[in-house]
Amino acid sequence: MTSGTTVPVSVVMPAYNEADGIRVAVEAAQKHVLDRLPGAELVVVNDGSRDHTGSILDQIAAADPRVRVLHTLNGGHGTALMRGLAQAHGDYVFLVDSDDQIPLDAFWTLWTRAHAGSGPPLDGVFGIRRVRHDAQFRKVLTRIIGVCLTLLFGTSIRDANVPFKLVRRKIWEDAKRYIPDGTLAPSLFLAVYMKRVNCSIAFLDVAHRDRATGTVSIRRWKLLKFCATAFQQLLDFRRALPPR
Repeated sequence: MTSGTTVPVSVVMPAYNEADGIRVAVEAAQKHVLDRLPGAELVVVNDGSRDHTGSILDQIAAADPRVRVLHTLNGGHGTALMRGLAQAHGDYVFLVDSDDQIPLDAFWTLWTRAHAGSGPPLDGVFGIRRVRHDAQFRKVLTRIIGVCLTLLFGTSIRDANVPFKLVRRKIWEDAKRYIPDGTLAPSLFLAVYMKRVNCSIAFLDVAHRDRATGTVSIRRWKLLKFCATAFQQLLDFRRALPPR
């Protein structure tokens, strides 16, 4: 990146075994973010994919300097997301998944909301999936997460782990001291931190659709185990946070 270049937003996108759909996901980010905001970048983290995701991404990046690809050993979605955030240069970071379940044409609504009004821009704008096209098991776990946040932190965040968040990067830099490497759901922890320190946040409805390609990497009992570990990490996170 050239010295002095302004990067308004870094799209951070973890990807694992998404060979059938990664081009569509990247093209959506190019069309709805990179083409509309000069200087914006896309950071895709290939999380040790065993298919052709990595080679497809390399082809895309070779043709578009706005796209950067990080190839890492498989460490899970949370680890990949944190690796991407560590490489982001933008004033804001936009956290998205590579499954294309939330249409990226909603990005501009989030960006406009963050910069509306005469005051300073908002610290964050979060999407809310009021209608979700996921397995019922996942919807139930989302409700359980909501209950846990109320009990542990005394806060309510609708769809706290949504993979559709626009956040000022400085906020992430402040929050990450409390979010250790290996955290399974750093996006969730970031949302809790932002509520805890009274960041300015807006919430906007976004569409959600069925997954068209790829496979869900965490299923049923593996997902239950994931949630148990994440709950323990939430307890540790609560102890690490500064008092109100």
